[in-house]
Formats: sequence, C-alpha cells, structure tokens
Amino acid sequence: HFKTFDGDIFSFPGLCNYVFASHCNAPYEDFNIQIRRIVVENAPTINRITMKLEGVAAELTKDVVMINSNSVQLPYSQSGIMIEKSSIYVKVASKMGIVLMWNEDDSILV
Repeated sequence: HFKTFDGDIFSFPGLCNYVFASHCNAPYEDFNIQIRRIVVENAPTINRITMKLEGVAAELTKDVVMINSNSVQLPYSQSGIMIEKSSIYVKVASKMGIVLMWNEDDSILV
C-alpha cells in the first residue's frame, strides 16, 4: 500500500523496479528514489532501495549499503548524506532535506 504526500492511498502489489519519489522537472541526479519488491512468504517485501541524492548514488538492501557502488559501514556520513541504523529502521538523511526511513521489510517513509 502507498500513501501519497496529499493523503491518497493506493494498493499496488507489483514486483518490478518502481520510482517511489522524485523531484518533478529536475535532473535524475537531484532526487530520485526507486524501490524493488519481491514476494517473501506470500507477502510483497521491499528488498532494494536505490537513491540518487544530489549526484550521490546510494543502494540499500538488508545486508549491504552501497554508496557510488562501494560498500560502506554504518553509520555513514559524507557528501551531505547521513545513513544510520537503529533497532527498527535504516534512516537516510540528506542536506537537501530528504529523510527516508525503511524497516528493511515492507515499510518505507519519505
């Protein structure tokens, strides 16, 4: 299920790579968040998040966080991006004001 910034709710069980959020009428490198889901035990689960924030490419999976195709350890802070893991969420914050939280399962919040 997806809830948009203006409050509309959609049910969409697709399993492809999807643009979750992006900056309208701006270059792809400015702000773009894509998700990929798979089915785990008959439930759609987010297994990969790919982000472009101000030209930096970040990829999150349950096991690995990659920045510009290089594996990094958390907490990570560089190039205006901070990525940290709490007991429940992986949190990505950028200096442009974008904050993403993912429970490494089926919930993502921007």
